[in-house]
Amino acid sequence: MKKERYQIEKELRFKSIYLATFDKLNSLFLRSFKDQDLVHDALQEGYLKLWEKLEEQEEGGDCMPFLYFYTRNYALKQISRNIKRDLLQQDLFRGADKTDMEMELEHKEYQVQLSRVVDDLPQKRKEVFRLFNEEGLSYKSIGSRLGISSKTVDSHLAKATRAIKRDLYSIYGIVKIFLVLFVC
Repeated sequence: MKKERYQIEKELRFKSIYLATFDKLNSLFLRSFKDQDLVHDALQEGYLKLWEKLEEQEEGGDCMPFLYFYTRNYALKQISRNIKRDLLQQDLFRGADKTDMEMELEHKEYQVQLSRVVDDLPQKRKEVFRLFNEEGLSYKSIGSRLGISSKTVDSHLAKATRAIKRDLYSIYGIVKIFLVLFVC
């Protein structure tokens, strides 16, 4: 009985969040990505992730940042996969002879460079970046865990992202940065 009640409450809460956020997120991502199928898939993934982690979200709290983060990242990963696929097709068309092993080594090199750049960040910024990107925590959760405000979390993430983009751009250029950050 208690489990059924919990499930009903969870479904009602999810439906309430969905109704309050869907139109806004849909139009926001349509303006950004201009691809209805991509936006639909990304939103579906975002809401699926919300369902899985709904218990972790504060009751009555704002789920928009959580949904925005997962939806945006899913869409960017899809775009980067498409770019990677297109680049690979171009390489094949030009007769590129890269073997799977060479591509894997290149991928590992990108990962090493990304890890190096992240490791070079100041300690608190690195910690905030990893909690956000690797654990998917919200600004509020990160702030609570580290004893800092959500604004400070936002500032650390913005500075970390700028530093990573700057350092990787100097090594790889724009297309490979995109692939390193969002595909690998």
